[in-house]
Amino acid sequence: MQAYTDITLLPCDDIGHHFLWEKLYRQVHLALVEHKNTNESSLYGVSFPEFNASRNRIGRKLRVFAQNHAALEILNLPKWLATLSDYLHITSIRNVPVDVKKVVSYRRIQTKSSLERLARRTEKRRGITYEEALAAYNKAQPEWIGNPFLWTNSLSSGKRFKLFIAEEVKDAPEEIGAEFTLYGFGQAGKIAFLPKF
Repeated sequence: MQAYTDITLLPCDDIGHHFLWEKLYRQVHLALVEHKNTNESSLYGVSFPEFNASRNRIGRKLRVFAQNHAALEILNLPKWLATLSDYLHITSIRNVPVDVKKVVSYRRIQTKSSLERLARRTEKRRGITYEEALAAYNKAQPEWIGNPFLWTNSLSSGKRFKLFIAEEVKDAPEEIGAEFTLYGFGQAGKIAFLPKF
C-alpha cells in the first residue's frame, strides 16, 4: 500500500458522533462494493489511526489505503461522501511514509449475542426447523464483548447491526496489503496488514 487519504469527522453540536460514523462508513462500504473484485473482495484497506480498544473508542479518523494514487482516484471518495461534506474533512491523496515501524490489521468480530440470529443461521446450514435450532441454543448464554464498534446496515438484509472491530499491531515488516473485505478489513483466515503511522 503506497497511497492513502484521511477522513476526519469534524466536531458537531447538532449531530452525534456515532450517527456520523454510521453515515460515513455506509458510504465507504458502498464505494468498496461498487469497486469490488470478481471474487467479492476489495483492494482497498481501512485503518483507524485513533483506535483505542482499552477506552472502547474508534476516534474521529478513518484512513483509506490503496496500492497507488490512481487507485484512490478511481475510488473517488469525495464523490461518495459529498452529502456529508459539512461534517467531514477529506485530505488529498498522500504517499505512505517510507519509515513505517509498525503495521496494523483490523477485523470484524461477530458475537453470539443474538440467539435468534444464530438459530436462523443454524436452520439454514443444517436443514432443520427454526424451533429445533433455537432449542439447541436454549441453554446458551449471549456473548458480549467490549470492543469498539460502528453501527451499520447490511446491504443484503437491510438490518442494522453493530460492526465490532478488533485491532492487531505488529512490528514492520509484515506483508502489507492483500485483499480486504468489502468493509476494508482483513479477510477471514487471512490477516492483511496496513502501515501504522
